[in-house]
Amino acid sequence: MLRKFFKICAEIAIALALASCGSTSKAGGTVELKSKEVNFENKSGSLIVSNETSSEIVIFAGKVEKGNLLGGIHKNSTGTFDLSKISGIPSSGSLLIRAASYEVYKGKARITEDDVVWTGLVVYNLQDSADRAQISIFRGIDTEQKTCIYVSNISPNFVLELRKDTPSQGEIIATLPPLQRHKQIFLEQRSDGYGYDIYPTFIYVNPKTGEKTSMVGKAADAELVDPLPVGGEINEYEFSGPSSSDIGYKVAFINLSNNAKKGLEFRNGTAALANQKGRRNTLSGRTDVYEIPSVNGTSGQTYTGLVCRFPGDVKITLNPQNFLPGYVYEVNVTDMNGNYEYDIREVGKKSLVDDARISLFGE
Repeated sequence: MLRKFFKICAEIAIALALASCGSTSKAGGTVELKSKEVNFENKSGSLIVSNETSSEIVIFAGKVEKGNLLGGIHKNSTGTFDLSKISGIPSSGSLLIRAASYEVYKGKARITEDDVVWTGLVVYNLQDSADRAQISIFRGIDTEQKTCIYVSNISPNFVLELRKDTPSQGEIIATLPPLQRHKQIFLEQRSDGYGYDIYPTFIYVNPKTGEKTSMVGKAADAELVDPLPVGGEINEYEFSGPSSSDIGYKVAFINLSNNAKKGLEFRNGTAALANQKGRRNTLSGRTDVYEIPSVNGTSGQTYTGLVCRFPGDVKITLNPQNFLPGYVYEVNVTDMNGNYEYDIREVGKKSLVDDARISLFGE
């Protein structure tokens, strides 16, 4: 009888241990989702999210918890959210937003980190009424969660962004906070039989200025991935972060100050570049940071087609300029009676202290 009693106790202990074990993902939380709680109305705010998928989604700021629910976005549509409504949020900083499929989970009503199909990094400043951050949810996300890859970010200090095709201006297909392991990244299998070229970029956000610093992993860290069916063979990828002794800069940083009377687009040829906020313009009186590829080693990369375009298709072309990887450049644009001018100067190379670590609200 005593032996049977201990056996039952052991079985209960095992069952409790298994119940307490969930995903090894960093973020936790569970949300009982009710349809009436998800607002799909497009309101004003400082965060703009484009849902390029073919499913309705719900957005959380920080962990998947009820108080963090921002609202929903219809398929192939855009939603605007007011971050100031989040309880306890600092006036400036950085956070992760998480997206889950509304259609799949409105029936079962429960959403956890395992149900998150896409995550993105937001840098915000609520003290600046004109500050806007724009994020696009990659159209290749499998919102039905049928195929995936597994990714681990074992860096303790940096957010990991996985970018498609290029390490700088490529579409972001996934974002992981520091030390998140074995995260399922739900991607659709491509109909043309190809896989995805993905490039790891490690992000640090200066808590004082809100400025982002992007560092790519080693050249060998780029991967060709092909999502596999969930529950079958596991294809896992692990990224350890840049070495402090060899920061892998593959971009130059341009601080563009628009002191002209009208807004502008910063272009490379005819392609408008996205700044660190995800916007493809710099309004009058603002300074935005642009990252441009500089992948030719320490000798830098020369650009001959950088253009500032103003309304009315008025343009000024910057003189050919060599940009060194990891260096900061200041471009100041002014006008005098409609005559636009600019000056450019090299500030120096970015540097990080050894203990630099990103701080994410709500993580």
